[in-house]
Amino acid sequence: MSAKGKEPAVKLEDDVALFDDKELDRIFNQEASLVSREQEVLRVLAAFKLNPYEILDLDWMPSATVTDQDIQRQYRKKSLLIHPDKLKHPRGIEAFDLLKKAQVELGDSTKRKNLDETLKDARMLVLREVGLPRDAPDDHELLRPPKMRDPDLKERVKRKAKEIIIDDELRKRRLQKMTMIAEGAEAKRQEDALVERKRKAEEKERWEETREDRVHDWRTFNKKKKKSKKGPEVLG
Repeated sequence: MSAKGKEPAVKLEDDVALFDDKELDRIFNQEASLVSREQEVLRVLAAFKLNPYEILDLDWMPSATVTDQDIQRQYRKKSLLIHPDKLKHPRGIEAFDLLKKAQVELGDSTKRKNLDETLKDARMLVLREVGLPRDAPDDHELLRPPKMRDPDLKERVKRKAKEIIIDDELRKRRLQKMTMIAEGAEAKRQEDALVERKRKAEEKERWEETREDRVHDWRTFNKKKKKSKKGPEVLG
């Protein structure tokens, strides 16, 4: 099979034979682990940034029961998967920071309650669109194929929730901007008032400093005036 002086070609099967099954499993698992870690980074980065449930890949449907333990467990699982110490990815740190932020936001009872209310409102609006009451179960016959066509209930609620959250965020930012403008105008008014008070104080101080000069000038003027009224002296 080989010419004289040349090494025989090594087949792929021969290469594989150099490793035992355990070593092959380790290599394949390592490659699969790297792929899954990179996919998780991309998933986090593609998630809607204003929905921490979506970032943590938790069931965000209102009918789901998500406990604090579920949140902590999911955060630990996801963060270990893409931790910068375990995965060198150009945007790995960014994805890891998003996970941490999502975990913190869901740990805030007020923020989580507001988010849950938004998701409930989104589901109610979707159900209203198909003529169902807000307490209709997720498996209602009108919510199953083919009655509920693509996208399914979960996807429609997801889209509706995104619309509501974006509208709320834009409204909040507009309010913040208006508040900043109002605060800036008030700060400018106070600054102008301060400058005016300072100007008047300086004018008053200068007026007091020149008081003696004004008095002296006035007395000199009066003396000249009295002298001029006497007229010229008549010689006898």
